[in-house]
Amino acid sequence: MIQLAQAVSNLRMAPEDGSMPGESLSAAQTALYFVGAPVGLFLLISVIVYALTGERKEKTEPKDSVLTHIE
Repeated sequence: MIQLAQAVSNLRMAPEDGSMPGESLSAAQTALYFVGAPVGLFLLISVIVYALTGERKEKTEPKDSVLTHIE
């Protein structure tokens, strides 16, 4: 059992062949990339869809309301 645990531990520590890791991301960069960018894209797409599919008000003369017109 101990040999199995050591083998798993060695596999975790071994980097992949040919990998060249760069500098790590700061906390602000991580939040921006993985939270800010998706939320921003979602909001942008939502605004575009709303603008293109929203109900359009027709420019007609206002109709008499039940409150302002008595028959």
